[in-house]
Amino acid sequence: MLEASGSEAPRRPPIRDGDLVCVGSESQELYSVIIVRDGRCWLRNLETGMDTLAGLTDCHRLAYECGVCG
Repeated sequence: MLEASGSEAPRRPPIRDGDLVCVGSESQELYSVIIVRDGRCWLRNLETGMDTLAGLTDCHRLAYECGVCG
């Protein structure tokens, strides 16, 4: 039987359309994910309604990664 070592980080589920995210580690702006394609996310700022693109690795899901976003 295989045991997980303590040094491995938990694997996060993929970000999907409709998730709430922030971008970067210091961001306090919240975004809704419109669509995820080719390692990028099309995002809509919940406060301003403006759309933007961000790399998938820069996005942090709120429900899963509590405390990452301000």
